Amino acid sequence: MNLLWLLLGPGNLRQGRWALTLLGGLLVLLGLMFFLDSLGMVTELALEAFGYILVVLGLFRTAFAIVGTGGGMPVRFAAQGLALMLLGIGVADFPDTSNQAVPWMFGVAFLVNGIYQFLTALVIRYPRWGWFLVSGLVHIGLAFGMFLYWRQVMPMVIPVLLGGGLGVLGITALRLAMRLRNFNQAPGEMGPADRLRYFMTFHLPHRFQRDDYALPELPATLGTPHGDLLVHLWSPTDVARLDNPDPSIMRYIMAQDGDGKITVGHAAMEMSPDVYMSHCDGDPGGYEDGGEAWRELRSKDGHGVFLPSFEEEIEHYLQPSLTLRFRNFREDQVRTFWHMYRQITTYNLTNRNCSVVVALALEAAIMGSMAGTSRTQSMFRLLLSRDLWVAHFLRWKAIEMVWTPSMMRDYALVLHRLVEA
Repeated sequence: MNLLWLLLGPGNLRQGRWALTLLGGLLVLLGLMFFLDSLGMVTELALEAFGYILVVLGLFRTAFAIVGTGGGMPVRFAAQGLALMLLGIGVADFPDTSNQAVPWMFGVAFLVNGIYQFLTALVIRYPRWGWFLVSGLVHIGLAFGMFLYWRQVMPMVIPVLLGGGLGVLGITALRLAMRLRNFNQAPGEMGPADRLRYFMTFHLPHRFQRDDYALPELPATLGTPHGDLLVHLWSPTDVARLDNPDPSIMRYIMAQDGDGKITVGHAAMEMSPDVYMSHCDGDPGGYEDGGEAWRELRSKDGHGVFLPSFEEEIEHYLQPSLTLRFRNFREDQVRTFWHMYRQITTYNLTNRNCSVVVALALEAAIMGSMAGTSRTQSMFRLLLSRDLWVAHFLRWKAIEMVWTPSMMRDYALVLHRLVEA
């Protein structure tokens, strides 16, 4: 889980590199074994293992739904977890019968995922959306292939997909190990530029990366006195001044005021005396109608502006709906990230909006804040925290879709509970 490692920080990079290399090699060999079906009973064993994996996933999803209240998490998680457990028990206990159902199960999964990828890429059109479009079509094609030729593919589905999945995980681990070769310093020896480069390499989602990001020089204010880190959030319903808003659409996406203007809210970050992050397209008040908002949702670059201070923000806007105060953070990571990010003024409602810069800056600020004296103890303590799983869910959905101020609000709240407890 990327968020877990972000909170724990870099750690022993040299030791981590060799551990990733060993894990990656093992996963690749295991994947090849399943893929080639070199052992006589691999298919049957893989089918039973697949059933138990479904049971474990179902248990995790059900537990997540029970303990992870809040954060906009859908209540259907509990039903999904129960369904996965029942399906897994059936697959593990009746492998011969389940073997005939496996192509249909994977076919349905490929079909749903393919349609989702296709429609998301077509509507939002974030960077490299064409590849997601093609990926969606490939998934749909695989689904129909399994539906039409399920008898022929029945003995191959588990070895090929399980082996291929393990192989991809192994290759990913090996790629991460190779990228770690660029970081030979001990954690205490990493300077602000090295830590930012580490954050950009391992924790910045690929969707938000740009080729023109660069750190020309370190900010002159590094190490100077500073205030707390403040996250200011304006919800769409408060900006639109609605008394009885819809709790879902209007809260998380957009709201329409009495004049018919559409607003998506706003987010900003402040660290006095020299850092104020407020990125907008020149009109934080909103869009003239739903059609304009829908057109802007499709990822495209436009001219953006950075407001210089909180005082100027509220002079032309309104008081924030919520302000969160962080004290457990690193000022050098905040200043270095902001010095790099503000070099480019480009605004993009999908990939470089007000909530994106606040989400990325907050993650850069708290990177390593939960390492503690023992990384192992900190890791298990975080894994047992429901806030970590809620934050992971929110981050995952925002990366898949769009960071909005209301989603940023929920994300900042759970991160605040994690790092400020």
